[in-house]
Amino acid sequence: EGEKETVTTLNYTKDQMANFISEGANVILQRLSILHGMHSKMQFRVFDADFTLTTVTYAPLEALSASIQNVTLDTLGIERTVGDEKPTTWHIYFLSDGHMYTRNQEGAPVYMRIKDLPENFIKDEDADWVFPDFGKGKLHWEDDIEMLSSFLDRKEELKEDHVHYMKRHPELKAILGDFLQFLLMRKPSDVIEFAADFFSSYSSSADMKPSFAHSEHVNKSAIRSE
Repeated sequence: EGEKETVTTLNYTKDQMANFISEGANVILQRLSILHGMHSKMQFRVFDADFTLTTVTYAPLEALSASIQNVTLDTLGIERTVGDEKPTTWHIYFLSDGHMYTRNQEGAPVYMRIKDLPENFIKDEDADWVFPDFGKGKLHWEDDIEMLSSFLDRKEELKEDHVHYMKRHPELKAILGDFLQFLLMRKPSDVIEFAADFFSSYSSSADMKPSFAHSEHVNKSAIRSE
């Protein structure tokens, strides 16, 4: 009570953020490295516990055997080291299909390890990998300020581009006006065929044939009703 809240703002340039990887992407990267094989070190940029931009290094570990529910399996390991001056290192081992088996931090008194085999564990190395189905929720982009702003900016950009194009090509308005007027005069039953006939007359490579072959007969009943 009575303590003042301190807000610190850190700014980084685009070059400083090159090769940056988020915590969420870190998990995906490790699983993909297990699935596709990891043969050498990889280095990226991350935020440490103090939100300072630093280096993270991934290196392969020697495979180990593990016994889970009386089943002996080979596990593949990755060493993850965060920081340069005072690095923090984790050893993470995975099952062959990408499920995490154990994770521990060097120097820490505790570690995490799964107790039971995952229900959808794929033991057969020849089996096709199937990613878990997390479902697809409805995207409410209108409620997202950033996405809505991007949508409105793009909408105005396209609108301006379209108007500019039509100003540079006034013949477009005349052609569409002629098409719509002729369409309403003929009232064809098949609008698509009529449009194909109409616009083919503008093509120098089109076969010479009577124009509007699919609407030669005027809809007399429609004309009488007018």
